Parts: sequence; structure tokens; C-alpha cells
Amino acid sequence: MKSILIGLAALSAAVGSVPAQAHVVLDKPEARIGKTFKAVLAVPHGCEGAATVRLTVQVPEGLIAIKPMPKPGWTIDVKKGAYARAYKFMHGADLSEGVKEISWSGRLEDGFYDEFTFTGFVADTFKAGDVLPIPAIQDCEKGTAKWVEIAAPGQDPHALKYPAPLLRMTSAEPPRGVAKGDIIVSSGWSRATPGGAKVGAGYFTVTNTGREPDRLIAASADIAETVEIHEMSTRDGVMVMRPIEEGLPISAGQTVALTSGGIHLMLTGLKAPLVEGKSVAVTLQFERAGKMAVLLDVLGVGAQAPGGQPDGAKAEHAHH
Repeated sequence: MKSILIGLAALSAAVGSVPAQAHVVLDKPEARIGKTFKAVLAVPHGCEGAATVRLTVQVPEGLIAIKPMPKPGWTIDVKKGAYARAYKFMHGADLSEGVKEISWSGRLEDGFYDEFTFTGFVADTFKAGDVLPIPAIQDCEKGTAKWVEIAAPGQDPHALKYPAPLLRMTSAEPPRGVAKGDIIVSSGWSRATPGGAKVGAGYFTVTNTGREPDRLIAASADIAETVEIHEMSTRDGVMVMRPIEEGLPISAGQTVALTSGGIHLMLTGLKAPLVEGKSVAVTLQFERAGKMAVLLDVLGVGAQAPGGQPDGAKAEHAHH
């Protein structure tokens, strides 16, 4: 399975001589791990004006219990085979074989658009952020387009002539919080500060659900003169705090937690104390997603983070 995951291996495949005007893509390029999914492949054109007569989809390992949707005027052929391993399915069932390839045969004129659909189940062997290519072969009355190319690490997938449709794996339970673009910010919190305190801290979790990396480059809050992204670490037994001036990278499919005792927001020059039971409004600036307004729930002075995270506030504030 790993050999077909994006970033773990690059697939180089020959393609036909048909120039691509638009790509064959998945209507919804995400699926949740351990859940059923529906894949809709959009075919926007034929081959140099020639009608499409067959679309063949190769099902990647780890997508199981596949069922294609019938299309009026088209016939469906499926090829079944053994999986590389047995997979857990619903109601405690184990599946060791299933559909490995689907072919729809019919006729779609070059001047028309159509969709080809199949459903299935995502095995729990994936991790959030894994990306599967869904190789698709488009046969036309004249010519063939093989949508099977995969970008090498660091290569822009948009530069490929015949890119394979991609399906990104997401967590079984999607994160809840404020979303903008591909970024989701959740579980924001802070600690109450005593009167006269000039320093506070902020914590939250940020998830990048997209295909491209992003970066948290700045933050601000009306209640503080400055808000910086800081990192705390221990070197030679000494706790060291430093600002992350280059910003915090959030890779595609990655979740990063800002925590007490680790990476966090440092609010300096507080204009008023942080009061337990209230919220602090903070604006985050991402390189791709742009600005996001989030709220940090203010807990007690010595409170732990939701979920029982250890208390590291004293060390942070003592350092400052």
C-alpha cells in the first residue's frame, strides 16, 4: 500500500499522445478513514475531439467493498481479485477480496461532460494526510489518455500533463472549530492572569485539510500590544524560549497542537487581565488561508488544558 501513497513513491507512466485541455478529477477529493465514501470522477472532454468510449478506474489497495453506479446507456465490467491483506469491515466482517478495477463502456461526445461514480469503504490502515492516486484510463474513438501521473516529492502536481485523480485521507472524526480555506483551528484556550500581569499565553490546534502546505506567519489581539509565535524547549537542562520568526509550517494533512510547554502564542503588553470564564479574541494570519478570527476560552490561573495537558504556564511566564 505504501508504494502508492503520494510522497512515498513517484509513479512514472507512459501516456497517450492526446493533449489534455482539462483533467479528469474527483468531484470530492477527500474520504474519511474507517468510513464509507462516494467517489465521483468528472470527465470534461474527449480525445482531440474524439468521443470517449470507455473509462477504466484502477482501485487502490485499501479501498474496499467497491460498488460502481450504473449509468444509462453504459455497460459496466468489473475485475475482482484478492487484497494484499484482510481488512476489517462493518459488523466485524473481514474482507480479503473485492473489486480491483471498474470499466464503464458507452459513448460520450467530446462536447459534453459526464460523471462516473463508485462507492466503497476506506480501510483503517491509513493515517490522516495520506493521499491515494486513483488511476483512470480514458479510451476514445481515436486515442487514449492515461490519467496516471503522480508528482514527485517537491514537484507541483499542476505541472503534470496527465495527473492521476487524488483522494486524500482525513481523520475518522473531523476536527471542530473555525475553518477558512483548508485550515481548521480548534480547541483554543488561555489561562487567567492576575491583575497587573503583562504577559499571557494562547493555545489551540490547527489542522491543514488541503493538498498544499500552509504557514502561520503572524497573530494579533486587541487586548495585547504584541502577539508572537513562541517555542519552548529544554537545552542542557535549561528551559529556552524563542520566537519563531519564520512562522509555523503546517504541512498538507498535518495537525499541529500549540501547547503549554511547547509552541504557543505569547501575548505581551496586556492592556487588561485575562478573566476566567471569558474569551480572548485573536486574529491569526496564515500564508495561504489568510486571516482567521478565533476565540481562546480563558480557564483558571492554574488550569490544565482540555484533555488534561500538564501545566506549563509558570515556566513560560517565569522565563519572560
